[in-house]
Amino acid sequence: MSTFDSRLSPYKSTDVDTQALVNRRAGETVQWHIHWYTPAITVALFVGGFMGAVAHHLFYKHLNGRPAENQLLMIRYGTALAFFTKATLVGTVILCYRQRIWHTFRKKAMTISAIDGLFAATEDPTSFRIGEMIKNAKLATLMALCSWLIPIASVLSPASLTSDMMTSSVSTHCPNVATLDFGREAVNNFRLDTDFPGSTLLYYNTTDINATTPGWFDYYDQPSKFMRRLAIIVVYLKEPRQYANASVEACGSGWNCTYSISFQAPGYKCEEVASSEHPNTDEIVAQGAPFNISLIAPEGDYVYYANVDLGDYEDPQVDTGRDGMPVHKGSFPDLLGVFQSEPVLWIGYAINTSQPYEPTSKKFKQWRNVHEAKIMKCVAHHTEYTFELNYTDGIQYTRRKQRNFLKPLVDTNITITSENHNKSTASPSSNYIRPNTDVPLYKRTAAYHAMGALFRNFLRGDISKGPDSPSPVTRSDISETRLVIPKTAYPVQDLQEQVQLMFEDMIITLLSERHLIVSTNISVPCSKSRTVNVYVYYPEGLWIGYAIVITVALLSMIIGAWSIFQNGVTSDTHFSRIMVTTRNPTIDRLSVGACLGGDPFPTDLKRAKLRFGVLVEDEPKEGQFGVLEHCTFGTVGETKDIVKYGKYAGLRRWSKGLNGEVGDRDEEKGMLEEAEEDAAVH
Repeated sequence: MSTFDSRLSPYKSTDVDTQALVNRRAGETVQWHIHWYTPAITVALFVGGFMGAVAHHLFYKHLNGRPAENQLLMIRYGTALAFFTKATLVGTVILCYRQRIWHTFRKKAMTISAIDGLFAATEDPTSFRIGEMIKNAKLATLMALCSWLIPIASVLSPASLTSDMMTSSVSTHCPNVATLDFGREAVNNFRLDTDFPGSTLLYYNTTDINATTPGWFDYYDQPSKFMRRLAIIVVYLKEPRQYANASVEACGSGWNCTYSISFQAPGYKCEEVASSEHPNTDEIVAQGAPFNISLIAPEGDYVYYANVDLGDYEDPQVDTGRDGMPVHKGSFPDLLGVFQSEPVLWIGYAINTSQPYEPTSKKFKQWRNVHEAKIMKCVAHHTEYTFELNYTDGIQYTRRKQRNFLKPLVDTNITITSENHNKSTASPSSNYIRPNTDVPLYKRTAAYHAMGALFRNFLRGDISKGPDSPSPVTRSDISETRLVIPKTAYPVQDLQEQVQLMFEDMIITLLSERHLIVSTNISVPCSKSRTVNVYVYYPEGLWIGYAIVITVALLSMIIGAWSIFQNGVTSDTHFSRIMVTTRNPTIDRLSVGACLGGDPFPTDLKRAKLRFGVLVEDEPKEGQFGVLEHCTFGTVGETKDIVKYGKYAGLRRWSKGLNGEVGDRDEEKGMLEEAEEDAAVH
């Protein structure tokens, strides 16, 4: 600390503590020193604001995509981070602003009103109405304005986090997926319910209910009641039936999922064998067709004609009692329970092309439009399927991905006897499926046959339209299915494909009955997804606002640092700073009658122009380091520029005497005595 004089101050006080402070301060000069506190706090606030913005970003990024739980609490956290960022960055700007206004006070002379505005601009928005302040302190005014606008970021940034319905996906395993295993039916013994408890797809008769007679065997009787019910459900629902809780069991609660299952089951391999363009009469007769294309419109009267029972399993095989055993004891027929063949689905149908015949045509009256006749045959096969099942919002959607026909269910050929077209023989007999040889194969074949028998119930019969009939007449349950167009009573045009799909719907429906013997559970790879209300974070919404305010704060720091460098000191707008920078006799005289600082403030005083500079004194103080001058607010005429690193101390004591002249007071008088004398004079 440098001093201009080592002697005690000449001013005396009756207050011992005050006099001690006066003596201690006597002789000190200003310190040209940039104290670390203000720059450190400014940098700390800026870093805190920047880290607050980063924390806000990381917090929202952490929430992004997560279920929107505790939304109110999360918004509060986000708002708190936004206000912390706002407060620290505003604090940065204000501290830098204070350094700037002191630089402005040194360079510009302004009215007291404008000076008031600069001191209050960060707290009182009405200060911006002072034109002189804006004109003479443009940069400082802009910084003050920014301190008011920065809080907008605290309003906009929380809005960058919202919630929306979003689908999230994960690849995993579904451990409890329903599938079919007809091998269980193939080894099932209806006498026992311990191996595969549940409902069977078919009923059996037997040669010995107790299974004790040598050579005993069970043989197929009919489809079970459960299988009949499921077949009817498929027909009338016109789609596979879904197990009510299947989605939850397969996917888990609240999840959608997609997976594939593969299994062996019965299937029909259908192919077109004749059409109006290619009658193939001799060929289809050679294949064992029970009718030819001349039956089908437009040559015949039928728009649909099906023979699906040729070579069917005889029912009953023999008379049985209530226990399912043959009534007549002794030897049994050699072909008892034997599957000699599996009926082929021979189906003829006509397609209405909607193109009219010529009015002169004989077919115009009956058919009006051109009809194309087709014949197809469908052969039952052991089939390997791969189905893709998708559960979305609890609804099951099924798509067949692959279908491989392995071999015919019963690999024999049917020959119609000429004496009676209702009788047929099958060959070769070596391919018959017998109940007492390969039992698992027989039982699997029986299960497949049972499903085919129920399916054929809806296909047999015909739909015809005679020359004088106004509309088709149906004698087939196919009209109850989705295979017929309700509006026209004609079969669907892609009947061949739809027949196969409808039978596959029966197979998929088996998955809906978890109590069936063929039903089992497996674990399969699956893709799970769910649509939930999740947090959605839009980073640009947060960073656009934060980038602007951080940039403003950084520019303010640069301006503040430059102002501190030019000022040579850091300062503030506290009362203590105002007190030491307004020690000027002229200001004392201007302030007469306004010492309370109340409103309204004297208008003429507001208009007085001041600047912060070096007070021009007639007899400046002399010290051991040379002339010591005083820095203060003063009028333009009595101040000059502050020179950086100049030697400045304090104001020489002046007062007004009784005769109106200015002179030195008695240096030995105490301050309290001077105050009493001044009060008496005034």
